[in-house]
Amino acid sequence: MEAKNLQMNKNQGRFKVVLPLIFLLLFTGNGFAETTDTRQNTINVTGTVTSATDGMPLIGVSIVVKGTTEGTVSDMNGNYRINILPNVTLVFSYIGYITQEIAVGGRRTVDIVMEESAETLSEVVVTALGIGREEKSLGYSVGKLGSEEISKVVHENVLTSMAGKVTGVTINSTGGTGSTVSMVIRGATSMSTDNQPLFVIDGVPMTSSVNNVGGFGKDNLVDYGNAISDIDPESIESVSILKGPSAAALYGTRAGNGVVLITTKKSGRKGGMKVEVVSNTVFDIPSKYLDVQNRLGFGYRSYTNSAFPNGIIPAYNTSEVTGAGPELNKGYWQVQPFAPLDANGVPIPTELISHPDNYKNFINGNAITTTNSVAISSSSDRVNYRLGVSNMTNRGLVPNSDLNRNNLTLSATSTVVEGLTVGTDINYTRNWADNRPATQERGANPLQWAAWIPPNVDIRKMKDYKLGGNEVLTIGKGWENPYFLAYGINNSFKRNRLIGSVSATWEITPQLSLMGRYALNRSDETRETKIDPGYSGEPNNGAYGIVTSESSEANADVLATYKNHWDNFLTCPI
Repeated sequence: MEAKNLQMNKNQGRFKVVLPLIFLLLFTGNGFAETTDTRQNTINVTGTVTSATDGMPLIGVSIVVKGTTEGTVSDMNGNYRINILPNVTLVFSYIGYITQEIAVGGRRTVDIVMEESAETLSEVVVTALGIGREEKSLGYSVGKLGSEEISKVVHENVLTSMAGKVTGVTINSTGGTGSTVSMVIRGATSMSTDNQPLFVIDGVPMTSSVNNVGGFGKDNLVDYGNAISDIDPESIESVSILKGPSAAALYGTRAGNGVVLITTKKSGRKGGMKVEVVSNTVFDIPSKYLDVQNRLGFGYRSYTNSAFPNGIIPAYNTSEVTGAGPELNKGYWQVQPFAPLDANGVPIPTELISHPDNYKNFINGNAITTTNSVAISSSSDRVNYRLGVSNMTNRGLVPNSDLNRNNLTLSATSTVVEGLTVGTDINYTRNWADNRPATQERGANPLQWAAWIPPNVDIRKMKDYKLGGNEVLTIGKGWENPYFLAYGINNSFKRNRLIGSVSATWEITPQLSLMGRYALNRSDETRETKIDPGYSGEPNNGAYGIVTSESSEANADVLATYKNHWDNFLTCPI
């Protein structure tokens, strides 16, 4: 009986194992059958992709089933093959061409002719000759930026607006707002020059050197900014950077480091008067400050409790310290700079406490740059013009530092008689500042002296630096007061620049035209420095200096242009 029951239990166990296996095989079989049926419904679709422009096959065209990642690409002959369901839609896409979606509809051959994108056809580059050419027809590399990219993040200098947006171009600023900005195309090529490119604004050449540092007084070197800072970024329509040596051939050796072509905004299409108003404000807020040690006070020996059991450390001579003094916030006392006096006029020791935020407390909490501009434009059959006015003001991070700029731009063309057009582009700039701080090491640089103030001295106590006569509050001989350097030394400047051209174009025939142009780049600058008594670099009652400079460059050119079509061949302008 027991043997019989045991045999029945074994049979039930086998049944429990076999039954799930049967269901699993049934479901697997159904799934396999469905997959097999689906694959049996697919078809092989082949075809050729060609260009509508010249009928040539297109290599590497992406062909994807819409809504999936399944796809292929065309081969060297423009051919493709893909296995798909008969009723799907294929998406054909290729750089520079219009994307197409084609319903297969059961067809086994689908040939496609792709049209060039209108955006690609309109990509015109202004060459060194001032002529618009399709980029693909040029024999050199070109970097391009439009007005939207330049004004996306507002800067007072057009070069800083371009930083990081063009490959092969390195842009660096030597300081804050208004300082010199360097632009190097495809790396430095010379050890004896500044490697700066030639700038051409509406056909007018302009050199923008990085050697624009000057000033009066000992160690009072000031960065007044280079010429490119005179251009208003808001007035720029496009920038083309010509990187190849052949691109700079027209301007000779002065363009050996490349050419940057800047085109200012013109009037739009025909229509009534248009008024544009732009206003923006940028705040520069420091996120990290100079890391200086604030653990030890200034001195010239180590200090311990055993050496000075009463906790009072003898005063030190500030002209002899080396920076390795007593540890702060440890209960030590010492006669420090600006110590209070007792009834007999004797300095009283005070506790040595660290002031880690001296640098932060000295500079302004933020820098503010505000730009406002207004432009009026109009276009008709006879006259097109755009007149713009802008103002930029800046208050810097260094106390008492500022920068201002006014710009006036005018672009106008007029058809005098049929076939004869005259035009002008004028860009007038006035830059000025009441004070540009010194930026070189030591000397009159307020930021460096703010960083050097001993951490046991609260820098805010030095703000009221006037002691009467020619005396200035400092922590000792050989030290400068950063507040005095910021307010007692004023480096002002005024710079006017006129960049303009007048041109006339005569269209002799639809194929032949003649253009004559006269261009002028003129500037004048006045720099003035006033140093109050109290600066150790000028111990003889301060200093005063003023200098003026002028520069002018005129260019005239005549350009004949002939263009015609023979089948698909286009002769370029000569």
